[in-house]
Amino acid sequence: MITTRLFGHSFRSLAKGLAACALIFGLTACASNSGEQRSYVAKGASFSQMMVAIVPFENLTNYPNAGRIAAELMATELYKRAPFALQEETETRRALAQLQIDPDNLTSVAAAKQAAGLLEVDGLLIGSVSEFGYQQGLREEPVVGLNARLIDGKTGKVLWASSHSALGGGYLQRGSLNATAQEVISAMADTLSSR
Repeated sequence: MITTRLFGHSFRSLAKGLAACALIFGLTACASNSGEQRSYVAKGASFSQMMVAIVPFENLTNYPNAGRIAAELMATELYKRAPFALQEETETRRALAQLQIDPDNLTSVAAAKQAAGLLEVDGLLIGSVSEFGYQQGLREEPVVGLNARLIDGKTGKVLWASSHSALGGGYLQRGSLNATAQEVISAMADTLSSR
């Protein structure tokens, strides 16, 4: 009888402890995809009538083609949201190659303004990839950091800028690098398409 009571009490305590651990792991898994974001939108900026070209982002990482991947994901997100018209990305890449313009050299406002004129677009979306890969630690988790700016092709003025980084995954799931990049880009596009 005493053994039954002790066993019953121990089992209930164990069950409560396991339930508390499951709750903590679940909350941590949901919260682990947090990131940092900073955004800027110029006062009075209107994008709806613009034709914009997205160039491959400058790759500041060791991950091959991270800049091109980021630009393609951004284009897909902006096609879906349609805050402005987009020049087809393959056309932009072809024109840049034909004009012998290196996308990595378009990080300055003056160069972006000149390229927008040559590409015959109203604006140029340029950016850089600061993080793109898996962070080493107890578990490998995807980490993505992006910066982007929309430059007015006529004035060279920065109409919109956003910087966002996020760590993907969680304790109960392994995150994908592509999914983390899509989440970062979606958060960035939120600030652009809400105008």
